[in-house]
Amino acid sequence: MLNKKPIFIVGLSRGGSSIILNVLRSHPGVCSPRGETNQVFYGKPDESLNTRVSKIFRYLPIMIRQREHLFSPHVHRKRRPLSPQNMEAIDRVLFREKLLAIDDTQNRYRAEGVEYTVEEIREARLLCKNLDGLVFTTPLFASMYPDATFFGLVRNGLAVCEAHIRRGISASAYGKLYAHVCGQLATDARRLPNFHVVRYEALTNETIDTAQQIFKLAGLDGNRVEKYRLVVGNEGDQQRTGGTASNLAWYSPQEFAETIATGIDEEQIRRLSPKDRDDFLKEAGNVMEILGYGN
Repeated sequence: MLNKKPIFIVGLSRGGSSIILNVLRSHPGVCSPRGETNQVFYGKPDESLNTRVSKIFRYLPIMIRQREHLFSPHVHRKRRPLSPQNMEAIDRVLFREKLLAIDDTQNRYRAEGVEYTVEEIREARLLCKNLDGLVFTTPLFASMYPDATFFGLVRNGLAVCEAHIRRGISASAYGKLYAHVCGQLATDARRLPNFHVVRYEALTNETIDTAQQIFKLAGLDGNRVEKYRLVVGNEGDQQRTGGTASNLAWYSPQEFAETIATGIDEEQIRRLSPKDRDDFLKEAGNVMEILGYGN
């Protein structure tokens, strides 16, 4: 395989994955492809039409051989085993996309004001983000890359549920999604020795200690990280990642920790109506207990 010792972030959309992504990307020995894994293979809305079409045509042979939409975040079930041909094709695409991700907020800078060389990007460990339905691809990537490290990011489901209710998803429907995705995540954590569960709440409340633990679990030297990178909007850290955030900023460890908002879980949970809370827990309460979250 072209990618050696890749790292995968596995979790839920709206679950805080951008924080752990920026922690790992702050290390000069780690680079990412253009977008989350599903976007690598069939594009994202802010890309040009030509780029999206070229990605889809590149992905079509993989889908045809696989006989399924392998990288759909909306498919919440086990995937078929990968053929050697598809393993090589996927590995090649991810490696190439890492080399193409040279915008300011991607792989241009390995430290504040210091640009990567092409060779440094080639040698850097690949970091991918697999959310929602892509959690079910973990066994496939573990088979492709026996030297990979996986970080399963978990978060109190009631807080994440509130975020999705505001986007039009019912509490019951999101409870089913949470149960499926986090159930698979918990299974992989038991089966794979290189799969590590990280709590969103630890990232927000003990940011730097948790970051250093993440580096250690990934086999990265945390001492090489003098400043932490964060993609921010025009209003600075008031809009950190996602959305229209398009500027790269660098923070000292203390400053970085201060930009990560605490208490969001409690605030979001308070917004839930009693009915929405009950509807969610009816579907996902058992998985919440497995993950260590009391009702």
